[in-house]
Amino acid sequence: MPPSPQQLELIRRASGLTLDAEGELLHEGEPIVHPGLHKLFQSGLDVLPSGEAIVRVGEQWAYVQTPGTPFVVQRARIAGAALELDLNTGEVVQLPLADVVLRLRGEHELLVTLPTHAARFGRRAWHALADGLELADDGVVWLQLAGERVRVTRA
Repeated sequence: MPPSPQQLELIRRASGLTLDAEGELLHEGEPIVHPGLHKLFQSGLDVLPSGEAIVRVGEQWAYVQTPGTPFVVQRARIAGAALELDLNTGEVVQLPLADVVLRLRGEHELLVTLPTHAARFGRRAWHALADGLELADDGVVWLQLAGERVRVTRA
């Protein structure tokens, strides 16, 4: 007999999956080291309409505990007139510099608005941009990207 909707919800919540600040998936506190399973789970990250993070595998899914959005920028670089971002999901996103929208949440969490969702910068990607940050006399934070100034708003 298949599980009831209530039982299925309990099973999904008891997945033991978490996502750390750098975007790495863990199961019961341990890294998922099998390359195929790691790639499958990372590429299956998603967000429910309620805002809760999940991982999808085919038609099945389970909840993932995460500090904020499950989408993490792991590498950032300038590519011509665009900001190129490598996400923990394996996706590579290019944003024209004129379309880059950045928000600072608290003192250390930098978020970028992507076409379908927001992503937070992991430590490595954050540090790649840090030299371009400047604080104006009026308290506004700016980021210099390939000669362009992008305003960083506070979330």
